[in-house]
Amino acid sequence: MNIAISTGTFFSVPFSVTLEIIKKSGFEYIELLQYWKGGDSWEMAQHLESITPRETLKIIKESGLKISSLHDGGGVIEGGRESIIAKSTFEFLEYGADDIPCVVFHVPHKKTDDKTWRNTYRENAGNDLSAIKNKIICVENMPDFEGFETLSSKPSDLLDFASAFDIYINIDTTHYAEMGIDIVDAAKILKERVRTVHISDYLFPKRHVYVGEGVLDFSSFLNTLDLSLLHAITTECDIEYFEDDPGKTIERLSNAMDYIRSLVFV
Repeated sequence: MNIAISTGTFFSVPFSVTLEIIKKSGFEYIELLQYWKGGDSWEMAQHLESITPRETLKIIKESGLKISSLHDGGGVIEGGRESIIAKSTFEFLEYGADDIPCVVFHVPHKKTDDKTWRNTYRENAGNDLSAIKNKIICVENMPDFEGFETLSSKPSDLLDFASAFDIYINIDTTHYAEMGIDIVDAAKILKERVRTVHISDYLFPKRHVYVGEGVLDFSSFLNTLDLSLLHAITTECDIEYFEDDPGKTIERLSNAMDYIRSLVFV
């Protein structure tokens, strides 16, 4: 099982600098969050906006870090495009075929008043994802956004979806918490299909709180999961970048990794 960190943690920091501070903190594995823009003015991984997938993979290889997973952070069905998979994901998988073992997708969501959309789109999404071969394919729980229909937001629905198309699940702890769903209860329902975890704490109304500084019971959550099935636990919490004193950031990163290891390797 890999202990990784999302490169999107430092989306406004130059990508090469992001990798440098991650490496110095002691992490060996990263989840590569690719650039995406869409929805209601949503944007992520801005430090990769002008860097091609091929160049991104080259920079990572030169850094000495390993890719635990690729995160396709979109999932918004819009603009006449009906695929859940971003075009850049195919480029990453082409050029990084031997370096990317796992891909994490958000469950799809669409801005629509059609309450039947999630049922009609389910097969499209499942077929798209299951067509990607020789990778661990995970779908991540997402909350319902105002004005959007979201496929499989409840644990039981997500399990049915993943099982039907023989794909796997990424549990995002803060997203279930903001939905009012207990992460331990979610783990009980989903454990057989969970292969990756996005771990961050929650302290209403703040999401992606630094691990150990919120209210979530990570010990019971991880004890409920079958850790032997996990590919990775990825830190996805807010960590400030101190430009004038990067050592502070590196220390916070290192402490987050040690905290997770203390929960898993006992």
